[in-house]
Amino acid sequence: MKHNDCKYYLNLDVQKGMCARTKQIVFLDGEGSDACPAFEPAKLCKFCKNYTNPDEHGIATCTGFETEDWCYAQCGASACEHFDRA
Repeated sequence: MKHNDCKYYLNLDVQKGMCARTKQIVFLDGEGSDACPAFEPAKLCKFCKNYTNPDEHGIATCTGFETEDWCYAQCGASACEHFDRA
């Protein structure tokens, strides 16, 4: 897991973010990008039971609604009424 998969990750720009717990700057890739021991998974589509058949780019099918549609792994699902943690 990476920092940007954590519920405490706050995105700052395309390269980095900040941990809401420690106020430390964390990078998306490279050294120091792995999640810390306080990691808690964010509500992202990729952590939902309805996220199915992802391709190599993380684009998948969402089966949580009456009509299936596409979704992507990093999409925030904090307001999704059909989010069901996998």
